[in-house]
Amino acid sequence: MFTSGLTESTQKEVRIIGVEAESMDLVLNYAYTSRIILTEANVQALFTAASIFQIPSIQDQCAKYMISHLEPQNSIGVFIFADHYGHQELGDRSKEYIRKKFLCVTKEQEFLQLTKDQLISILDSDDLNVDREEHVYESIIRWFEHEQNEREVYLSEIFAKCIRFPLMEDAFIEKIPPHFAQAIVKSCVEKGAANTNGCTQRLGMTASEMIICFDAAHKHSGKKQTVPCLDIVTGRVFKLCKPPNDLREVGILVSPDNDIYIAGGYRPSSSEVSIDHKAENDFWMYDHSTNRWLSKPSLLRARIGCKLVYCCGKMYAIGGRVYEGDGRNSLKSVECYDSRENCWTTVCAMPVAMEFHNAVEYKEKIYVLQGEFFLFYEPQKDYWGFLTPMTVPRIQGLAAVYKNSIYYIAGTCGNHQRMFTVEAYDIELNKWTRKKDFPCDQSINPYLKLVLFQDKLHLFVRATQVTVEEHVFRTSRKNSLYQYDDLADQWLKVYETPDRLWDLGRHFECAVAKLYPQCLQKVL
Repeated sequence: MFTSGLTESTQKEVRIIGVEAESMDLVLNYAYTSRIILTEANVQALFTAASIFQIPSIQDQCAKYMISHLEPQNSIGVFIFADHYGHQELGDRSKEYIRKKFLCVTKEQEFLQLTKDQLISILDSDDLNVDREEHVYESIIRWFEHEQNEREVYLSEIFAKCIRFPLMEDAFIEKIPPHFAQAIVKSCVEKGAANTNGCTQRLGMTASEMIICFDAAHKHSGKKQTVPCLDIVTGRVFKLCKPPNDLREVGILVSPDNDIYIAGGYRPSSSEVSIDHKAENDFWMYDHSTNRWLSKPSLLRARIGCKLVYCCGKMYAIGGRVYEGDGRNSLKSVECYDSRENCWTTVCAMPVAMEFHNAVEYKEKIYVLQGEFFLFYEPQKDYWGFLTPMTVPRIQGLAAVYKNSIYYIAGTCGNHQRMFTVEAYDIELNKWTRKKDFPCDQSINPYLKLVLFQDKLHLFVRATQVTVEEHVFRTSRKNSLYQYDDLADQWLKVYETPDRLWDLGRHFECAVAKLYPQCLQKVL
C-alpha cells in the first residue's frame, strides 16, 4: 500500500477500514516487539486484522490460542470463523473437538447457525462420538426446525449423507413423524446402492468401560511403567499411552465428560536409593482418538499424590506432598482449574495438611477424608468445614460415593496395622455405619483399589503369593476384581486378570473410563 505506488503512498493520513483500533495497536506493537497479548475478547478481531495485512505469524498464534480455548460453548463459532477465513488447522481442530463433544455441542444455540455444508462435514464422519445413531437424527431435526422454510430443501440430502439408518433401532424409526419419514425415503432413493459405508459404527459406539491401572511396571522393560486397560466384559486387555516423562503418583481424574486428566507426581530417579523425589507441576489431558497426552496449563504448586476432584464444572487439586527444605512435607494448599479461563487459581487451603488422603464429590460439595479428619468444602463459599470422623480412623484408605453414601474401605491405623474395615457415611443423615470387613488374608500382602464400575462398587486386589519349590522361594501375583452386593453386604469375586502380562507396584492406582479399543494397543 505504501511502497507500490498506490494513492495511499502519497497521503499523510490513511483511513484503514475493517480493523478495530485495539487490533491495529496490537499489530503495530507486534511489528516492533514480536510480542502479542491474546485474550478471548481480542483474538478473533486480531486474526481478522492479520488476515487483512497478510501476517500469517499472527494468524497462527491466534489460531493456537483459539484451539487451546475450545469449549462446547464456543467450538461452533470457532469452526464457522475458521471456515470463513479458510484456516485449515483451526477448522480441522475445531471440527475434531465438535465431534468429540458432540452431545454437549448440539445443545448450544450456535449449533443452529451452521450452514448445510458445515453440518454435513461434521456429521458425515466415523469419528463422531455418539453411542446411538438416533442422536445424529435428533441433532439434524433440531437444526432443521430452527429455520424450517429455508432448510426444507436440504433435509433429504442431509439424511442421505449423514444418517446411518441400519444403526438405528426399528422402534425408533417407526415413531418418526410422517413428514420426516418421507424425507428419509427420498434420502434412501438418493443414496441408492452406492453407499458401502452405511453400517460402519461411529467412534462413540465402540466405546467400552474399562479399568485403567496406572503405575504398573512392565515385566519386560525394567522400571518403566505401562498402563494396562482391562475390558472386564470381553476379557480383552489393552495398553494406554503412558504418562509423559514416566510420571508416577499423579493425581488422576475422569471427568463427567469422560476426559482423563493427570496432575503433579514425580519423575523416577536414576538412583536406586533415592526416595526424596522432586515434585512436578505437570497437568495433562488424554486424547482418546490419538492415544496421547496433551499438555495443559501447569499447576501453581508442584505436588506428589494430590487428589483431583471435579465439582461445579471445575477441577480441584487437593493436598499431596513435596520433598523440600527439612524433608517431606504434607500440603494444605488447594487450587482450582477453570477450563473456560484455561488456568489454575488458588482457593482456600484445607485447615490441615494432608497426604495419602481421599477426596470425592457429592451434590456440589467436596469431601476429604484422612484418619481422624473428615472435611467438606463448598466451592460457592470457598469454605472448609469439619464433619464427624469415621468410627475407625485410618489413613491410606479408599473412598467412593455409592448410593448417596461415601464408602471408606481398608487403610492403616495409628499403630501401622493394616485393616480391611468397611464403613459407609450417609451424607443426608450425617451418620457412619459399619459394614462387614472385606474378607482378605493378610498373608497374601494385598493392595486394594476402589472403583465404581458399571455403577457398582468394585475392589481391585493385588495379592502376592509365596511358594516354596525345591527349597526355592517363588513369588507370584494375582490381580482380582470383587463386586460389592450392598443388599447382602458381601464381596463377590467376578474377575481375575491375566497375571503374566504385567506386575503392579505397591503405588498403583485405578480409574474407570470409557475407552475406544481401535485407538489402543491390544495386548490380549
